[in-house]
Amino acid sequence: MAGLLSTFPKRVKVLDPGAGTGTLSAAICNRVLALSSPHHLEIHLFETDASIIPLLDENMKNCRSALRERGHRMSYDIHQADYILSNAHAFGQHLLFDSGTELGQFDLVIMNPPYFKVGKDSQYAQIMYRLVHGQPNIYALFMALGAEMLRPGGQLVAITPRSFCSGLYFRGFRRWFFDRMSLRHIHLFESRTDTFREANVLQESVITLTQRLTKQPASIAISTSYGRDLPKEPAARQIAANKVIDAANGSMVVRIPENAQDALVMELVEAWPKRFLDLGLRVSTGPVVMFRARQFLLDSLDAKDAVPLLSVHNVHPFQTVWPVPKKNKPTGFKACAESRRLLVPTRNYVLLRRFTAKEERRRLVASCFLKNSEARPYVALENHLNYIYHQSRELTDHEVYGLAALFNSALLDRYFRTISGNTQVNATELRTINFPDLNTIARIGRHIVKLEQAATREAERIVAAELGANGPLQQYLTGLVT
Repeated sequence: MAGLLSTFPKRVKVLDPGAGTGTLSAAICNRVLALSSPHHLEIHLFETDASIIPLLDENMKNCRSALRERGHRMSYDIHQADYILSNAHAFGQHLLFDSGTELGQFDLVIMNPPYFKVGKDSQYAQIMYRLVHGQPNIYALFMALGAEMLRPGGQLVAITPRSFCSGLYFRGFRRWFFDRMSLRHIHLFESRTDTFREANVLQESVITLTQRLTKQPASIAISTSYGRDLPKEPAARQIAANKVIDAANGSMVVRIPENAQDALVMELVEAWPKRFLDLGLRVSTGPVVMFRARQFLLDSLDAKDAVPLLSVHNVHPFQTVWPVPKKNKPTGFKACAESRRLLVPTRNYVLLRRFTAKEERRRLVASCFLKNSEARPYVALENHLNYIYHQSRELTDHEVYGLAALFNSALLDRYFRTISGNTQVNATELRTINFPDLNTIARIGRHIVKLEQAATREAERIVAAELGANGPLQQYLTGLVT
């Protein structure tokens, strides 16, 4: 993180919010240590955990001594205070009994902020109400305040979850942030478990380098590693800025292609002529929330008013497998006047898992649910599923198979991974993706139904051939299929 920073004037003012034991500030000191001309570091560290303040102080003293021996100067202040509440004035907010002092502007901000959701009524959300939507996360508020405390041209480097890069909850933050900050470098950790494995954290993490400039650069550097196995100088690819930050509809989604082939996948998908909604397609989330519908859950379909209850374990590539005996998992649902609002009519659907298990090979898993496979007039879909249908008519069998083939393909899976690091497949994100026309989708479906086993390399080849993924790109995609 310290190696990404390029702004080192003779006098450098550094902010380290959520400093912990001072590892990040020590890394800044190590950068300065190697500089030949004398520099003066002024570091401000915020930490609320009283138990580690002595170690933080000791580490900063050691850094100061090492710098002094090389002809540099270093001063530091440890603020045992809440970073956001102490600096609310930077957002134009002044809290009652606020004892914070204005620290001025900084040249560098380096941070590993905390991660937790905050309520809309919390003090944090009220201070930054302009960029809060839904259930905000504290790390985005740390980034925003860090940006606000930078001088023009100053740099901010942060290691955070990738979740801010897309999704409705962070849209206000992205709009605000990229209106002030230009994105310079992204480093993606591909593993969701390795980066913070001691804390048992399940998330994709990124390091971002941004600069307090309103003009975005022509290109953005992207580097990747599996987890903490970073080489000393990770190789970075320069990607056109408009390919990384999607400003369409003001969404400011940050896409992260992990390699050159993923960049080709982006080009191909975004050349498709229609958006999901333009095709008349709709996606909804299954209405059954188990703990709220306990009175309707059934262990079997023996009762005449029982209908199938489908959940994540019933959805396999192309196949809806039901019933699936699982311990303590109901297989049926009582259909009655009181439960009618939780049922959907038996129609042709594509069922899509909303969540995938950690480190699962595919983010997208879709099955076909056909009307002629179920005689009962209704079906119950659990909240961990999305279901896809047509707004004004029944999807044909071939359209169902074609859509399932597209969602199960390495092509769309790789594209989805460039736009989202979430383990959850959000309906909002699906609605913004470009799609081929329904005639092309049905043509894919006609080929798929002829296969003995749909989830094969042959299905991948069909999707790639019909959608123009030729040559090296087709080899890359088929190589991802086991």
